[in-house]
Amino acid sequence: MRKTFILLLALLAVSFVYGQTDSLSKEERRALDSMFRNDEFIKLMMKKDKSYFDLGIGVGNSIFSINNNALNVEQAQTEKLYYVPSVGYYHKSGFSVSVNSFLADDKGSLKMYQWAISPAYVYSGKKISAGVSYTRFIEGSSTSFETSPFKNDIYGSFRYKKTWIEPGIATGIAFGRVKNYYDTTYWDTVHMRPVHLEKEIITRISGFSLTFSASHRFTFEKLLGRKDAMQIQPAILLNGSSQRWTTTYTPSRTPVLNLLKRKYGESGNTQFKIQSTAFMIDITYYYGKFYIQPQLYLDYYLPSTTEKRLTTLFSLTTGFML
Repeated sequence: MRKTFILLLALLAVSFVYGQTDSLSKEERRALDSMFRNDEFIKLMMKKDKSYFDLGIGVGNSIFSINNNALNVEQAQTEKLYYVPSVGYYHKSGFSVSVNSFLADDKGSLKMYQWAISPAYVYSGKKISAGVSYTRFIEGSSTSFETSPFKNDIYGSFRYKKTWIEPGIATGIAFGRVKNYYDTTYWDTVHMRPVHLEKEIITRISGFSLTFSASHRFTFEKLLGRKDAMQIQPAILLNGSSQRWTTTYTPSRTPVLNLLKRKYGESGNTQFKIQSTAFMIDITYYYGKFYIQPQLYLDYYLPSTTEKRLTTLFSLTTGFML
């Protein structure tokens, strides 16, 4: 329990950074008309009065956030594969809503352990791109492996697009809770009898983060024919954050309460500081209405630590737009 608690606190150290979103905005897709003017999908995306649906499925080793790879870096397991089917509706005005379900193998059984709903708004102009999103996570089936303690994920980002290297900034707040149970039997020396103790331990966690990024997009046209294109976007990021946690015990009065407080703590916080630097590369290949998007994220932890500094996350997403 203690190791799990410490690990969950550590994940807040690099919260909320560069959004893991579709790398081509609606405006940028319209610009691809010169590449394959007769394609039905591009005709759809060129019309400013058109909205669309996105059906997709992803697989990767990160589970804690939809938008932020840095939030995923300190998760409990990175060697496990997670599957994320999704459906989204993107309105012509820039508003959207998506629903994601999260599945993973648990002792030979595929379980949907969590799902999420995420409304968002994105503005994409010639000079800037900006967006804000809120994600609400809802528990599914219980599992034997660790899942995200966060229930609410608020994220905002800004990117300036007129320079060859595009600077960006992102900020956000995540908060949720971890629930555990302390179950033990101790000897009551006053009444000279064993006493069975059950106690619920709830840890509420929250974190604020600020991330600076620098990226550039490379676009390749007509690789296999008139209807395809590829975009490669490498980025360098610098992540900073602060965090807070509070632990409560129910019931609040027991003979061993002070022992539990000494073991698990009551509350704490860390001041804002730089936590990590990261490199991300996002590749998106389009063929008509179909797309495939691999992504690699490498995060290097900067403060002094006895744990490994480099964490590697990857994902592969494929989908269909209509």
